[in-house]
Amino acid sequence: MDIINQFIENYKKKISFYETAGHIAEDMLREALHSSGIRAMVTSRAKSPVRLKTKVTQRNEKREQPYRNMNEIYSDIADLSGVRVSLYFPGDRAKADQVINNLFTVSETKKFPGQSRPPSYNKRFSGYWATHYRASMKEDLLEKKQLKYASVRLEIQVASVLMHAWSEVEHDLVYKPMQGTLSEEELAILDELNGLVLTGEIALERLQAAGNARLQSKNAAFTNQYDLAAYLYDYLSTRYKRFDIEPKMGNVEQLLRLMSRLDLDNARELEPILRSTRLVDDRRTISQQLIDQIICGNEKRYGLYLELLAASERPDGPIRKADAQRREAAEYFLRPWISLEAVLMKLTRQNNPKARGTFNLNSIKRMKLLNRDSLEKLQTLRNFRNGLIHGIDDPPSSTLIKKGDDVRGILSGLAAAQAGKEKE
Repeated sequence: MDIINQFIENYKKKISFYETAGHIAEDMLREALHSSGIRAMVTSRAKSPVRLKTKVTQRNEKREQPYRNMNEIYSDIADLSGVRVSLYFPGDRAKADQVINNLFTVSETKKFPGQSRPPSYNKRFSGYWATHYRASMKEDLLEKKQLKYASVRLEIQVASVLMHAWSEVEHDLVYKPMQGTLSEEELAILDELNGLVLTGEIALERLQAAGNARLQSKNAAFTNQYDLAAYLYDYLSTRYKRFDIEPKMGNVEQLLRLMSRLDLDNARELEPILRSTRLVDDRRTISQQLIDQIICGNEKRYGLYLELLAASERPDGPIRKADAQRREAAEYFLRPWISLEAVLMKLTRQNNPKARGTFNLNSIKRMKLLNRDSLEKLQTLRNFRNGLIHGIDDPPSSTLIKKGDDVRGILSGLAAAQAGKEKE
């Protein structure tokens, strides 16, 4: 008990550290869910010293060898800092799972229901439905002053709003009774409430499905990122069966801002954009691929997107502000690249009048205007552009200038090849 008491006293001194870690993770997750179009309430907490002492004492009693030092206890307790995600719609579990796995380093995932202890009452309903994650924050998503919190092991609990409310009541009454063991009648009422919660979750899933069906109308307008995300998820689920896991939707809010500025924020305008987008599995999210489809080859739209992107960056956020030299280098690459996209899009449509959106490398290849080396370089430049424009990569100025020269070389080669064909 001396070790446990020492641990608790030590933890009390560090509790603000774990509270801050939870707040950072909470803010990151809330922002990511919001921008992805997933309705949820996100909260965080550090473990209560009183509850922690009870938990550590119980664990110590079950161990073959009692705790020998505080480090053993810290290593054994994985939920000193916790984040709770309460989903409005239980059908969004898989989407939330994708966001969490993209945002955090997940070491363990545990799904409930699961019987962790013998029940004291013969339940009729299945109990707690949720997913718990053991995770930590990625260093590259933290500011310099926040890096010390990357070592904190977090527990992220994901369940519906209804399920979280029921589980809090059940947990405090059944497993932490303050006034004796609950009666059979009280346990039966909790079980009955669990049944009502599960029925409520079914109703919420039906409500979500009905709302999604309404949004499939060609006249549907997207008033917020939640409507747009629901439309996109439904589109992908019905037309892209090949996705083995939930597709990375990305920042739907940013996509909607761009669409709204261009008067494309309705199903009628979005449908042809979706039809002309291959939505491939690459480093870009679905939102980024659609943004590329919208801005490709259009200097004004590129400028608008970069303006929106800059406006969304927080001054203290993880994305570093580019200095003047690097901005000039980025422009040195992007200006000829946008011109190259416009030329390649025109050539693609000459080869296939029904083609829409970004250029098609296979069409360019069939026209035999570029040699093999230039085609390979073009693919490399396209991937480079994708990483740059969406902040996936942060290349130095020297690389941007080198790539800008490569783009100019391809443009010159295309012009010469087209001039030669015209003479023929």
